[in-house]
Amino acid sequence: MTSPFHSGEKAVQTMVGVSEIADKVGRMLQPQIAAQAIPFIQQQPMVVIASTDAQEQLWTSLLIGDVGFIEVLSGDSLVIHEDSLRSATTDVLFEHLKEETAIGMLFHEMESRRRYRVNGMAVRRNGRIEVNVQEAYVNCPKYIQRRTFGAEKEIAEPQVSRGQALNTAEQQWIAQADTFFMATQSLAGKADASHRGGNPGFVEVLTDGRLRIPDYPGNNMFNSLGNIYENPKAGLLFVDFQKGSTLQLSGAAVLEFDQNTVADMEKTGDTGRFWLFEPKEWVRTDHHHQANWDYIDASPFNP
Repeated sequence: MTSPFHSGEKAVQTMVGVSEIADKVGRMLQPQIAAQAIPFIQQQPMVVIASTDAQEQLWTSLLIGDVGFIEVLSGDSLVIHEDSLRSATTDVLFEHLKEETAIGMLFHEMESRRRYRVNGMAVRRNGRIEVNVQEAYVNCPKYIQRRTFGAEKEIAEPQVSRGQALNTAEQQWIAQADTFFMATQSLAGKADASHRGGNPGFVEVLTDGRLRIPDYPGNNMFNSLGNIYENPKAGLLFVDFQKGSTLQLSGAAVLEFDQNTVADMEKTGDTGRFWLFEPKEWVRTDHHHQANWDYIDASPFNP
């Protein structure tokens, strides 16, 4: 049987000693959207998307819209209707999709802790983002902090700022976060969007500006870290759930395994695994969207 995993994913699975488990879990990877997942996708008011810019740097974007703005045409294709969006169209994503490009999509329902991933090729035309599906699968509910979501019809004018080195305000934002989203990509070009969560402070901002992020026990497929193993480019997205702002980082990541001090084992949920992210560029969008995000509780899986 042909493995669904590329060489980077296999390498990390071997390093961790979960190759046999991963092969079993990998059976959930399908070339189409499962029929039972279609209603879930179409009822979502948000989607996280991984994409690359003209310089092949990775970015993670958040789109919010009226329920129904995502339409699944078949297991092989879906569209996002731009006229139903309730988030900023200044997002870098819209520039990336002028020509067909690889994207990863994460449909992430925080209130129910359900999520579903779809990867494929996308292009923007005629007021729609058209996606040709190549891979789809369900994700486990771990490390998702529950929040309810309520979208407002109007948003203020987006205010966009950019930089390279992180400012104090952005560092504080990251250091207080309990959630972020990430984009990675294999050497073959398959993009992937994923989620990371933990208690506030789980992302450590180092003195040199890099971020140190624990890798908790998960589904053992190592899609994101497998991508990083063979392609260091990555993009991170932090969301200010109170103010409706987003912070997008593009840069490079590297794995940092076998960190076995008592403190590091506690931070990682006993895996001893971290990864480091070096921001190369950031985009902050204030008034990215207007929504009511009400915090319910933290994931019981958080270390």
